[in-house]
Amino acid sequence: MKAPIMSITGLAFLLASTAGAQTKVSGQQQCPKPEVVGTSEAGDRAGHTMTLQKLSCTWSTALEMEGAKSKDGASVTFVEMSSVRTTSNGTYVGNMDNGDKFFVNFHDSGAVKDGKPQDIKGTWMYTGGTGKLKGIRGKGTYTVTPNEDGSAVVDVQGDYAVGPPAKSKEAAPKAN
Repeated sequence: MKAPIMSITGLAFLLASTAGAQTKVSGQQQCPKPEVVGTSEAGDRAGHTMTLQKLSCTWSTALEMEGAKSKDGASVTFVEMSSVRTTSNGTYVGNMDNGDKFFVNFHDSGAVKDGKPQDIKGTWMYTGGTGKLKGIRGKGTYTVTPNEDGSAVVDVQGDYAVGPPAKSKEAAPKAN
């Protein structure tokens, strides 16, 4: 059985600050080896597996928003791996030190060499939040750098906004 793959996970994704305005963000998480909930061979070719993983990560660089700091978060991830490629999809729930939460959907892929994943690159998007993060929206990218022991470092960047979306500027109908 191959070593579990660290997918994104942690995308602590960046908390928001000003209502309506897009803000660039970046951060980094430290993630231990993921917990494998279950793994199965796909059966179509040797080494093709499907795995469900759970993972909790902490922010090595705290992100601050609305007077609160990002603390940690957890993800549930579906990982598909072959002898040359890994892909994953999942959901991340981030926690702020004031109790607010944010929710992220993510997708990634990367090369596999000698049965071990190499750097994994992905995209993420906010799907919601609580408290001061209610209405959060935005998206970005991330890179997972796996370590030999199964742990990983996740570098995240993107844009976010909190509050109602900006109103579109449509041309008003002309009076006759």
